[in-house]
Amino acid sequence: MSEEKRKEKKKEEERKPLEESPFRRTDFEPLEKINDIKRTIAPVEIKPVEVVIDEELTEIENDVLEIAKDILKLKRYDAEFEVESEAHIQKYPIIEKLYAKCIAKLSFKKGYSKADIFLAIRSLEEKNWIITNSRVTKMEILENEKLMGVLDFIRENAGIHARDNKIKEELKITRTPFLKHIMTLERFKMIRSKRVGKSLHYFPAEIPEDDKIDKLRIMLSNPLIFKILEEISKDNTISISKIGDNIDYYSGTVQYHFKKLKKLDLLKISKDKEGRKTHIINKSIIKKYKNIYKEPDFSKILLLYISLIFGLFNMIFFLSIII
Repeated sequence: MSEEKRKEKKKEEERKPLEESPFRRTDFEPLEKINDIKRTIAPVEIKPVEVVIDEELTEIENDVLEIAKDILKLKRYDAEFEVESEAHIQKYPIIEKLYAKCIAKLSFKKGYSKADIFLAIRSLEEKNWIITNSRVTKMEILENEKLMGVLDFIRENAGIHARDNKIKEELKITRTPFLKHIMTLERFKMIRSKRVGKSLHYFPAEIPEDDKIDKLRIMLSNPLIFKILEEISKDNTISISKIGDNIDYYSGTVQYHFKKLKKLDLLKISKDKEGRKTHIINKSIIKKYKNIYKEPDFSKILLLYISLIFGLFNMIFFLSIII
């Protein structure tokens, strides 16, 4: 292209009218004069928009979370992120996109500074309201009936595993969708899992992790354990084979559960004056368990066990008087 044609093209472009933009000034009157005109115009009454804000979050966090709903759906990023500084944020494309979008939408409209927005994003990340490897926010989970149904189910059946028949009976879903919902809830730290043997068991996040209490909860989901404890509460010198006969179970199975209960400190072995083995139920462990879980009801077992102990004391006292 010749030099003359290039000059003509440049002149044509200069003559073209600029595209309209709300950010471009078209009135070049002195600012003082413009401000005087604005003062004479009656202000327009703007009705406040009703915003539902979560109690746990601040207004800016709720605003950022609303934008995050759309941004997180754009693409899944598997890398976990931990926002430490504004410079560090550039390592994570999805968060960088969220940061830029929030500045564009909220800085002018709400008057938030870049620092405010950055701190809000970091706070949401720390509170597990947004996670990079999830396409939903915690707000959307709380609004999802299926996910909340699974969460309520785990709260009622703490310690349950994915192969339990209750899932199909009560939730009306199979194992695969159940595990999918579980993964989402665990990612947002709304539940926790514990591996016992070959199975993963699920607990609500609000129940603090305690190795013995967790394992005891899993054990007590088996009705056989409660039957064993019931037999001991009736006679603390009873043999394992006798327990097996009474509850119609193989003594080897009873022995297997006995070892587990002793390992969890629920049962202790002692000897009476005659040298007979006695099984002592650890009431402090039961008390600790009852502070967290209401089921099963240990009141019957404890009542039988206490009456058994007091009965023995009364007998010893009576014999000491006679002798």
